[in-house]
Amino acid sequence: MKPKILVFTKLFWPEGGGAELATYLIVRDILSRYFHVTVVSGTRSPKLDLLRLTRYVYWSVLEAKYKPIEWIKLTTGINWLKKLVEGADIIYIPSHTLIPLTVVAKMIKPSIRVVLHLHNFQVLTYTSIVLADREPDMATDIIVEFEEHGSLLRALLAGIGYHVNYVNRFALKYADKVILVSKRQHDILVRYLPWLDGRTTILYNPLPQLQSVEKRLNAEPTILYSGGESYIKGFHVALKALIEVLKKCDCKAYIISRRKSTYMEKTRSIAEKLDSKLIVLSWLPHEEYLSLHKQVWGILVPSICEEPMPYAIAESMLMGTVPIASKAGGIPELISDTPAEEFLFTPGDVSELISKIEKLISISREEVTNIGAQLREKAHQLFDQERIEREIVNLFESLAQ
Repeated sequence: MKPKILVFTKLFWPEGGGAELATYLIVRDILSRYFHVTVVSGTRSPKLDLLRLTRYVYWSVLEAKYKPIEWIKLTTGINWLKKLVEGADIIYIPSHTLIPLTVVAKMIKPSIRVVLHLHNFQVLTYTSIVLADREPDMATDIIVEFEEHGSLLRALLAGIGYHVNYVNRFALKYADKVILVSKRQHDILVRYLPWLDGRTTILYNPLPQLQSVEKRLNAEPTILYSGGESYIKGFHVALKALIEVLKKCDCKAYIISRRKSTYMEKTRSIAEKLDSKLIVLSWLPHEEYLSLHKQVWGILVPSICEEPMPYAIAESMLMGTVPIASKAGGIPELISDTPAEEFLFTPGDVSELISKIEKLISISREEVTNIGAQLREKAHQLFDQERIEREIVNLFESLAQ
C-alpha cells in the first residue's frame, strides 16, 4: 500500500506565484508517482492534468481574503476535516497562510506526520517579507504593506497582525519536518528561531521544463525588468536606474507589468520622453516572454527583500540571460562561482545598479553569450530533477515508516 499524503494549499496552480508553481510540480511530477495524494485547495479550477493523477477537493473556506479570518474558519466543518486527516499518513502544507493547520491536524490525529514547506518568512513577519536592510519587526510589516498597497489602514492593520502572527511560530513547533528552499532562508530563520534548526531540510524547488532558448542577442544592448510595480521587487530602484542609463547610453529596456496602475501610467509617460528606448509591456503569454529572453542581454532583479529562492533568477539562468541582481535572499547562492557574481549589487543602491548595467552593456555580445552558457550549466547542476525527486521521496518515505 502506498502511503497517503494530504496536501493543504490555499491556492493551486495556475493561481498564485512561485510557491504554487513549485507545489504543482512537486505534486504532479513526484508525489503522485510514489504516494496516494489528495489535494485540498481554495482554487476552483486547478490545472487539469493534476485531476488525472490525484484526488482534488475544493474547500471554500480557503477563499477567505484575510489570514486571521481564514485561521478562524479552519475549524469550520471539523467533522469533514477530521475524516480527511484520519485517513492520511502525512500532511503536506506548502502554503504559508495555512501553517496553523499543523496544530489542528495534530489535535485530530496525534500520530499524523506533518511537513511544512516554507517559501517565505511568514513565521517571522505578518506580511511574510523580510526586507534586506531591516530586522523582521512590526515596522517592517507596516512599511511593506503601505508601500505595496498604498493604504494607511492596511499598513496599521499589518502592524497589529505582527503580534497575531505569533500563532504561526507556535504552530511551527508541531511540524515534524520543515522544508526550506535556500541556505539563506535557513540562516535567517534559525537566527531568530534557533530551536528550528534540528527539524529543517534544504531543498531547491523543481523547475518547469522550459523550451530551449537559442540566444540571438540584439545588436543594441537590451535589458529586461519583469517584476511589475512591486515595491519589494524593487520597481522604484529599477526605474530610477534605467532612466539614468537610457539617457546617456545607446541601449534599450523592457518593463513588464501584470496590472494597470498609476505607477505604470507614469512609467509610460516617462517612456515617451526617452525616444522609444524604454518599452512598457503588459502581461505576456509565457511563449512571448521566452522570445524576449532570446534578445535581451540581462534581466534586472533589484529586490529589496530577502527572497528565499527567486524563480526569476533560476529561470533566467536556464535561458542564458545575465541577472543584474541584488545581493539578497537566495540570489547569491544560485549564481555563485559564475561570472554573473560581478553583476550583483547592494539592495536599494541605485548608483551601484547603474554601474552594473553599464558594465554589462559595455562588453561584447560574445562575452554575454559565454556568461549565459555558464549560467545554464550551473542551473542544470543546482536543479537536477533526478536528485530533487530522490530527496523529496526519501523525506516523505522516512516519515511514513
